[in-house]
Amino acid sequence: MELKNHLEEIRNGLIKDLVQMLKGENVDFLSGKTKTDIKALYFEYEYDYLDIVFWAEDQKGDIITHTAAPSCQKKKQAGESEEWNSFLPEKIWTQASDFQEKYEEEDDFDDFWDEYNDEKYRLFENWFFECWKKADEQSKATVDAYFSIHDSYFRTDLNTFKTINNDEIAERYKK
Repeated sequence: MELKNHLEEIRNGLIKDLVQMLKGENVDFLSGKTKTDIKALYFEYEYDYLDIVFWAEDQKGDIITHTAAPSCQKKKQAGESEEWNSFLPEKIWTQASDFQEKYEEEDDFDDFWDEYNDEKYRLFENWFFECWKKADEQSKATVDAYFSIHDSYFRTDLNTFKTINNDEIAERYKK
């Protein structure tokens, strides 16, 4: 429930960040590249902490921006230590870690932990997709975009919300 509340709190911030990315604003382009070179945006999240990074690629599949994080991700939560710089609030991380430490020797722990992680990723991904839909409506940009867990072969095509793999994406851009 705390994760769901956290996601709701920053929903508008992510939508705003996504609109700016879709418009090529607040994006750090590599030398000689501009927003007109964007063919696809890639969003990946880190498995444990849910940290999101993004970058843009051109028609050839070359990266044309520096990798960055949405600005809403950097917002500090009340009570977090100075060292904490993760998307996932420290309180949620600590509670999950404490639970894992306390019960990991139980016979059914692995099943329970898998269920916990499945629910965490389902909530997070659905939240991102809903934010994406609103940002896409607001920006009226036409760009391919993909979302996945870090270094995954499979991605979600944010225009169709269907699973696609890296080889299929590469085929789209061959001339």
